[in-house]
Amino acid sequence: MTDLETDSRPVPDASGASAHYGGSIRSTLAGDAQLDVMEVIREGWDCTQGIKGMVVAGVLLVYAAVGLVSMILGMIFGFENQPFYASTVSQLVIMMILYPFMAGVFMLGLKRSVGRPVEFSEQFSLYGMTLPILGVGVLQSVATSVGLVFLILPGLYLAIALSLAIPLKVEKNLRVVECLSTSLRLVNRKFLQVALLGLASTALMVVGILSLIGWIWTIPWTIMIFSITYRQLAGYDPAGGAEEPATVSY
Repeated sequence: MTDLETDSRPVPDASGASAHYGGSIRSTLAGDAQLDVMEVIREGWDCTQGIKGMVVAGVLLVYAAVGLVSMILGMIFGFENQPFYASTVSQLVIMMILYPFMAGVFMLGLKRSVGRPVEFSEQFSLYGMTLPILGVGVLQSVATSVGLVFLILPGLYLAIALSLAIPLKVEKNLRVVECLSTSLRLVNRKFLQVALLGLASTALMVVGILSLIGWIWTIPWTIMIFSITYRQLAGYDPAGGAEEPATVSY
């Protein structure tokens, strides 16, 4: 059995019930995270069994909604040469549709990665957290965009290093700014592995899109790769509750 498989077993709580899966914030910041790139990719593929249909259906539904809303906003503000305020409003509305959905898909993948049952509706279960999710997402996007504007490499680095921010919000319920700082610290401990997994996921998405129908397999696969990466670095507690990030240097 590999380290990755061993590390993802549930840790019993005092009552004997399974309470925790994967790594933890403290163990990762202490340098004890287990994140094998090939094992994550293989496990991700195995976990797509039984969820491909619901994930693809969810993606199609949400992007249909985005298309409809974009058309309505275009009719209101115009389709070209929108003023700054109109463009900003349009972007925020689209983010309010997409970000909670992506967070819901992530949680579905996280549950699937530990063998828990999942349902189609779970992809849409986090719209009640739209404002905090949007707060994290906007800050993450602004930081990444600033990095890309001034120098390409800092922007790419921040895109990778802040990738766990929204998952930390919905799974650990950390404070908004703490989500960003904790993601930065976690990813820095395994930056090369996270970057390689991100590159692999991007390659899978490109191949899936270019093959016209391959995305039916590659979208669920990349979701599982991301969810397993989070599980190994931050852990998963099905009972909920925030884990206090350890005070460990970068």
